[in-house]
Amino acid sequence: MEEVKHYRSGQHNTKGSPASVDRTSVLSCSLDNPVADVQIDEESINCNNSEVVTKEEDQEGSQCFCCPKGSRTQILTFICIGLVNFAGFCCYSIISPFFPKEALQRGASQTTVGLIFGCFAVVSFFASPVFGKYITTIGSRFMLVAGVCVAGCCSMMFGFVEYMEGTTFVVFCFLIRTMEALGVSAYFTAGTAILTHAFPNNVAKVMGTLEVFTGLGLMAGPPIGGLLYGVGGFKMPFLVVGGMMLCCGGVVWILVPRQDDEKEEKKTTSLLSFLRIPTMALTCGLTVVMSCSLSFLDPVLQPYLSDQFKLSPTDVGLVFLLWSGVYTVTAPAWGFFADIKIASRFMITGGMVVLTVSVLMIAPSPLLSDYLHILPVKEWVTIVGCVVMALACGPAFSSIFNEMLWAASDAGIEDNFATYGMVSGLFNAGFSVGEFVGPTASSALVEKFGFPWATTVFGGFTLFYTMVLVIFYLWDYFKHSKRGHTGPSTEEERQHLLV
Repeated sequence: MEEVKHYRSGQHNTKGSPASVDRTSVLSCSLDNPVADVQIDEESINCNNSEVVTKEEDQEGSQCFCCPKGSRTQILTFICIGLVNFAGFCCYSIISPFFPKEALQRGASQTTVGLIFGCFAVVSFFASPVFGKYITTIGSRFMLVAGVCVAGCCSMMFGFVEYMEGTTFVVFCFLIRTMEALGVSAYFTAGTAILTHAFPNNVAKVMGTLEVFTGLGLMAGPPIGGLLYGVGGFKMPFLVVGGMMLCCGGVVWILVPRQDDEKEEKKTTSLLSFLRIPTMALTCGLTVVMSCSLSFLDPVLQPYLSDQFKLSPTDVGLVFLLWSGVYTVTAPAWGFFADIKIASRFMITGGMVVLTVSVLMIAPSPLLSDYLHILPVKEWVTIVGCVVMALACGPAFSSIFNEMLWAASDAGIEDNFATYGMVSGLFNAGFSVGEFVGPTASSALVEKFGFPWATTVFGGFTLFYTMVLVIFYLWDYFKHSKRGHTGPSTEEERQHLLV
């Protein structure tokens, strides 16, 4: 009978399958005949074993983010979403070399041109949390494919505004740019949630490696846009990059499999329940600060370098390229350390301190050049400041997504696709706020006080938020340490916790 029980507990055949064993025939075995002559289909055993091996391989792939050990599905999913990120950020950045001039010629003011650029971030800020909240209702795969296709179609449509003038031109620019922002918010939120689900133990590594595609898209977009504009006029850049986005949508639809959220209960997660978590709220603020640091130089660094050091546009472009290149190369390396929970907050704090120093070096700040006489106003100081800034953004930025996931888990929020979607939406919303606030605030500060004092203000803001984070991290550490020292009250509870 012991052998019969062992057989029943070890074998899990599907009901109704050809290899299923009649339960009554197994139970009819008596003590006089302990070894029953049960015929088991060998093919069924092989099938079950292959299923177990497949599951073990998937678990091993989710625990180690590297191509040889990752499953085929994981690798294809990451490559597809990486290509979408590259094409999407190309689509976002191609307009910078030629669109402002074209818009001014068609009757738009300089302020209106800035609003056309800025409306993208504003729409993303409001749309991303909504997409994150309803990701399981819409479906992550459908949201990803639909978002890519909408962004691609809007990019192609943008090429035809060259036939418009005045108010009509401005209105259609806003409408198309708004729809494109909705598409980008949808696919970015869905793509991040899908990758988090595919690599739950290596989120920072995945996000750091994904930044390679993002950085390449931002670096390649302006030169590709300028080249295509010179070859084929206003429409050519938008048609080419939009067509590339549509091709990426087809590839994603074919290669990215159906996700587990289609099997989960269609439920939404409360946004307020996330923002009530102190760590989540502070990390969202950190996302805004980091995004401001990544974008505040875009409208003001070029005029400063040209006026102060007489650099040509090509030289200024090389400075931006150097900044993007250093960040793109180093971000994946920091991701491998950010998956260690105990190291994440040290990386954030250290990165923020170095970021503060680098921002003060870029002008340099009058506090360092005129009052303390530490740094001279030289071209090499500004370039070194940009490089150090790119190095500092990596450790702080790569730890953000994990901090948000750990905060949700520590608060008792269920670890599922709805949680991944909400975290992804909040991350994208915070990044969008920084993309809007950074360039807008830097332009206003430079106009009022000049570039050196503008960088001083941003450096002070970064230092202030660093101090807030340090105080909170120390408070959180001592709170959990005190809770840990109380311990269980009985030996039974202590043994239960050990188990």
